[in-house]
Amino acid sequence: MGGFFNRFSTFLQTQNIQVSKINFNAGDAFFYSHPNTHEYTGTLAQFSSWLQAFISEHNIDAIVCFGDCRPHHTQASCISEKLGTSFFVFEEGYLRPDYITLQEYGINGNSRLKIADIKALNKANDKPLYTHNRFYRLSIAAIVYYIIAWLYKSRYPHYSHYRGMTAWQEAIAWLKAPWRKLRGYVPDKQLQKRLTKQESDNYFLISLQVHNDSQITHHSDYRDVVQFIDEAIASFAGHAHEAQLLVFKHHPLDRGHRDYRELVCSLAARYQVSHRVFYGCDMHLPTLMKHSIGMVTINSTTGLQSVYHKKPTKVMGRAIYDTPKLTDPKPLDDFWRHPKSPDNEFYLRFREYLIEQTQINGAFYGKSPWMYKYLKPTDATSISSDTAK
Repeated sequence: MGGFFNRFSTFLQTQNIQVSKINFNAGDAFFYSHPNTHEYTGTLAQFSSWLQAFISEHNIDAIVCFGDCRPHHTQASCISEKLGTSFFVFEEGYLRPDYITLQEYGINGNSRLKIADIKALNKANDKPLYTHNRFYRLSIAAIVYYIIAWLYKSRYPHYSHYRGMTAWQEAIAWLKAPWRKLRGYVPDKQLQKRLTKQESDNYFLISLQVHNDSQITHHSDYRDVVQFIDEAIASFAGHAHEAQLLVFKHHPLDRGHRDYRELVCSLAARYQVSHRVFYGCDMHLPTLMKHSIGMVTINSTTGLQSVYHKKPTKVMGRAIYDTPKLTDPKPLDDFWRHPKSPDNEFYLRFREYLIEQTQINGAFYGKSPWMYKYLKPTDATSISSDTAK
């Protein structure tokens, strides 16, 4: 998260809110400069009892974290419910760019939002300020975070990263990403040109999620992305019109961790659709959406972007926006030939409700205009100075 939680702590303290911070590894500690930090060095099995005692001792009335499916955060959610402590979750925005998500209780499949509450088109602030979010800031922050965590791992002997990789492996993966981007840039741009010219309105788009996305493991029945790719190609080969194409868009944040090109080519050959299945990464997703027939996703928020573009969208997992008025409830085999478009009027109401209830104008690796609304000029300056330039 880079310096985001450091800025958030500064913001809370300007509101006279006392803040305590729990660090699980040295990377957590490196990006945080405020006092009242606490190092957790115990095992995952011991964390619930430790946290319960911590909440009682420090009179904690709210817990804030990023993501609700990480092992420690899942336990924190259960403990907060048991003790009556508020539990808030930050996550990437359901709507992008220039929004991030902040929800009580949980996000996506854990969300307690009630779609039935959407009754009228009450205008929310749907003109967010530009947040200057930059991918290079995320990349640098991730590399630094994982290297620091690896260098000082002996201080946190029981910590195991939720992604299933060591800190050093994560750092190496992020260092590999720019070279893979450079290697694939020209072929990807050539593919995008073909799709938006000769093949416009003749392909289905699949926006892949990162390989270890907790939304897949917790809010879908898929074992992993590989299983999803296999099912999608098999279904497409057996049921889509023979002239239509299938395009896999790799997630840019997963570029250094996974490359599914060989897998996609192998499966396409097995199902005899090699000439109809394509794979790329460095392509402009909104442009691909506009020129597609529709989209298939496990439960990525890109599915909501597809709905925004009025494209038929099939969700294969569980997502906050997976409702018959927005997505296609038919089985995947039927979706290819008879894709159902979303109800745009309902989408507009849903979007306003989502902004009102869950979205704030900000970025994790950029500026946070939502904070500045509540601050005096001097306080705003102190937060702004902590934002990556």
